[in-house]
Amino acid sequence: MDQTNQQEGKAKQFTRDDVARMVVITLDQVLEALHVQQIVEGIAVLPAGEDVYLVDIVMRDLTTKSTWGMSVTIPLSLEVTDERD
Repeated sequence: MDQTNQQEGKAKQFTRDDVARMVVITLDQVLEALHVQQIVEGIAVLPAGEDVYLVDIVMRDLTTKSTWGMSVTIPLSLEVTDERD
């Protein structure tokens, strides 16, 4: 297999900043679609072990001006292979 094909077979790697941006964009779209009046106030993507990340998110309720947080753990993705010949 040549180098081009080897590179095509690799999974795309994201930085912590990439993940943080994707989560903020997705959450904002979901909250807007649900007509929830909250915004993402802050986000951090932290390593939580080997190939595991912790995403801490701080939300602000626009009606009460209160803040609340949530955490999401993203484990290593297990590759699923098709064993058929």
